[in-house]
Amino acid sequence: MSQAHALYELYTHLPEKEKKRFKQLIDKNEKVEVFLEGVEQGLKEVKLIQEGKLPRRTFADLKREIANEK
Repeated sequence: MSQAHALYELYTHLPEKEKKRFKQLIDKNEKVEVFLEGVEQGLKEVKLIQEGKLPRRTFADLKREIANEK
């Protein structure tokens, strides 16, 4: 379950007064930006992997790459 889904499930069980407060917290603090170029690059990589032009990677490989970037 993603964090967004978990938060939504929590939200659905709140009383109306608390739902309003919850929305206010999100509206004030959460500015989510999606960079179109990054999404496009990711889709291109997925297509190349499906075509066999790039090697498949496991989640462990991805974690290692992220750790090496830091």
